[in-house]
Amino acid sequence: MFSAVFLISTVSVAVGMTTTAHHGHHHPHNTHVHGHHTGPTHEPNVNESFLFHYDAHSHTLVVKTQRHCYLYMLTADQQTSVHTSTGLHAIEKSIIDLIDTNSPTVAVTAQDLTTMSAGLSHFCRKLPALKLN
Repeated sequence: MFSAVFLISTVSVAVGMTTTAHHGHHHPHNTHVHGHHTGPTHEPNVNESFLFHYDAHSHTLVVKTQRHCYLYMLTADQQTSVHTSTGLHAIEKSIIDLIDTNSPTVAVTAQDLTTMSAGLSHFCRKLPALKLN
């Protein structure tokens, strides 16, 4: 019995001496970078939002971004087409193009916005209002 315990102890010590100690954390091999990295790049996420509201009282399509509230006065033809999905999307795209190209704008005071329409004032809240056309 003593020789069996001695033999098991000796084998355990021998095995323990041949294994290397664990040094810190270990990464799976597929995340190690050896040499030149040719994997996919890590692009940042991009978020952007445009919230549209058509105010029938003033015939204005308003676009709210995170920083501004843009006012776009519809033409007579647009006042009709705004009520169809295709027409609305066409107008929205043209307004986004105006915003993206930094088209000239005119600042609209909170008082003037309320005079135009209480709905516009409520929609824009505390954002600076800018008239696109």
